[in-house]
Amino acid sequence: MNSPDDTHESTVCPGCRAVLPRSEWPITPKYNATAECAEVAGELLGFEVENAARLGYLHQLRIDAYGAQHVNPDAPRIGPLFALNGLYMYLERGSGNLDVRTAHGIMANSYDDWPRLVPPARVGELTAYDVLTAGSVDDVESALLKWAREVWESWPDDVRGTVRELTVELVPERYFKR
Repeated sequence: MNSPDDTHESTVCPGCRAVLPRSEWPITPKYNATAECAEVAGELLGFEVENAARLGYLHQLRIDAYGAQHVNPDAPRIGPLFALNGLYMYLERGSGNLDVRTAHGIMANSYDDWPRLVPPARVGELTAYDVLTAGSVDDVESALLKWAREVWESWPDDVRGTVRELTVELVPERYFKR
């Protein structure tokens, strides 16, 4: 992770704790993230798009890992649940981008009493910055998968259990690949 020497020229992201150089990127209130971390997420999206043939299958996983690591306490309750649902469906059920997005639509239209999910003090050690700066496309792919797993596994067992239960209850089995 980047650690500039002059702390006046850097920021610490409240979501992932990444120390990043100050930038002029606009604030994104959807996430519990600094503007600098949001800029890194945008750059990671750009890298993914440039390497879409190789990394496109991880598009939703990248979105969900970032969302689950940067939960805004004032955001609607459905946000963290969807981020964790996407991690669960990919990591434990083998579902891809389209299956996860379809599940989100099904869930949004069939339930509305979402639990408030409170993230742990630290949501994984890896950050979007670590993924972006991992190196080659192979290295970024590997880092992204490791980051997503770390984020998922850092949430408490009871929260992951709630996500599993709601997903299995609301999403038809055909959207799970295993």
